[in-house]
Amino acid sequence: MAPEDYARSRATFWGGAAVLFTDAEGKVLVLDPAYRPGTLLLPGGGVDQTERPSAAAVREVAEELGLSIGVRRLLAVDWVSKSNPEFGTVYGFPGETVSIWDGGVLEESDIARIRLPKDEITSFHFLPPAQATSRMFPIEGRRMLAALRARIDRAGPAVLEDGDAVGGGSALQRQNVIPRIAAGYQQIAWHPGSEPAVGLPVKQAWVWAFDPLGRVVVLVDPRDGHVVLPGGTVEEHDDGPKATALREASEEAALRLQAVAYLGYLLDPDGAVYGPGTGPNARARYIARIASLGPAPQDVATGITYGRLLVSPVQASELLGLGRAGREQAEYAARTAAACWGIPLCPPHAAIEIPHPGMAALLP
Repeated sequence: MAPEDYARSRATFWGGAAVLFTDAEGKVLVLDPAYRPGTLLLPGGGVDQTERPSAAAVREVAEELGLSIGVRRLLAVDWVSKSNPEFGTVYGFPGETVSIWDGGVLEESDIARIRLPKDEITSFHFLPPAQATSRMFPIEGRRMLAALRARIDRAGPAVLEDGDAVGGGSALQRQNVIPRIAAGYQQIAWHPGSEPAVGLPVKQAWVWAFDPLGRVVVLVDPRDGHVVLPGGTVEEHDDGPKATALREASEEAALRLQAVAYLGYLLDPDGAVYGPGTGPNARARYIARIASLGPAPQDVATGITYGRLLVSPVQASELLGLGRAGREQAEYAARTAAACWGIPLCPPHAAIEIPHPGMAALLP
């Protein structure tokens, strides 16, 4: 093939770059562009011909937010085909390669300095990931979620084609995990090691279940992709909150636990978390060691089968969306497990689906 014919045969693409920012609660920063009202975007834009994608990301943040903030790492790369129905009507669209970069967590002082460009961006919002996705073009919502999962997973950038992960992607991608912001939890206090006051009802009980490497089990609700710890509502027939945690761990996750120990409680002072009119109540937390693990069961209460993941306690707190109280819980649970049982402190790592060959020792 002649050089000029070879050059003509190569695919031609535009370049795009965007940046994922969150606030301290885990909400995603999205912009409402004047040129596309009602459809939200991550901060970002086109890559100029002489520009590197990382430099374009920094420039776009400066232009759209007025912030001088460097990007930290690449979270996702999306190859968008020329025939993609969402963009094929754009004049001259030849296809595009979009990179998503990690801008980190914006502090309140950073947010106060945001200045939007006149006539280009009408407003900005910090939204829970699920809500942000619902107000974006579908491909852009999938891309944002893939980037957010890659940030939590800490296993390298997600590789996408038309917004979908190549080869199924990570465990978080395959389970369609959507990190949530648990309503009401951002303001309630964590009480480590102490028992609820006499007369304060314990409405729910949840357990941090550790494997020998310091990883914990979290459950993925297939209905909405949200993550929870094993546990649930204290029923009348339960012999206290500890029995609830053991029963729910068995029913939801086929977990048989041992060495169950009380960890602390969350105080819901006005019942806002549990339900209107409930009144003050506590939500107990326990830690336990995994004795054995069976096949994923159908939950008797909901009729669904939860996905099961092993993650570090830090990653669990990021997925649970419990805010500061969740981070404090995760750290306290990990330290307590290390002190009680010599379980190592587990650093963040790629989430592992259960069952997994590495779990053979825990399977019956």
